[in-house]
Amino acid sequence: MAKKKRTKSGPLAGPARLTREQLLDGVPGPDGVWIGAAVPGEAGTVTALLKTAADDLETGHLEALARGACGTWLLDALDGADLGELLVRAATGGELQRAAGELSLPLVARDSESNVVGALLGVPSGTVISGLARLPGSRQAVLLSMLAYAKIKAVAVSEDARRRGIGAALLARCVQVYWQLDYTLLFGEFDTERDLGPYYTRQGFSVLQPGQGIEVGTLLTGNPLHLGAGPGLTFFHRWRPQAV
Repeated sequence: MAKKKRTKSGPLAGPARLTREQLLDGVPGPDGVWIGAAVPGEAGTVTALLKTAADDLETGHLEALARGACGTWLLDALDGADLGELLVRAATGGELQRAAGELSLPLVARDSESNVVGALLGVPSGTVISGLARLPGSRQAVLLSMLAYAKIKAVAVSEDARRRGIGAALLARCVQVYWQLDYTLLFGEFDTERDLGPYYTRQGFSVLQPGQGIEVGTLLTGNPLHLGAGPGLTFFHRWRPQAV
């Protein structure tokens, strides 16, 4: 694969704000890799890579990526587009499934030859949406949850690129994008046997014990909704820090 020429964007450590162009072009990561938004031509590679990390990977979002309809709203919102307006318009037109794809975040790590060596997928949570749909005032709550809560469905790094900080860099950019767009909660789960608790703790997430969960319904509806991991899985999460 031919080496991709990159524009000079400089490191974006700390609170610097990302733009759509920067995320499309890629921003510097560790050991010469670049972290950016996945493009349609990378959908097959991204899908294969993420399947190594998630046994239950739903490919609908990645099929949307292949069509150029995954994450584009989030990219546009980095440059000021109103996510609420886009979502309400889609809901009114009966296109919530499409909206879920547009509100997903497919990130990749590319090496110096533009080969994908890592990937992450953030999505609106189907578990949260279905749980909220059973509560009073569900329609508005469901829409709000899609703009407030996101699940890290999977993060994976190719075997020959591990132990270089690439997974941590993908997670850091994921957090940066969602916090910049005013999301309030990121969460995910992993197979308990993989013992990834210390890893996610180092990335700033809280890792819960089996059977524990968090409350996500009261904030949106005034009614409780417990969120946690299923049998054999461990739940991790991170709330957006309150502004001081």
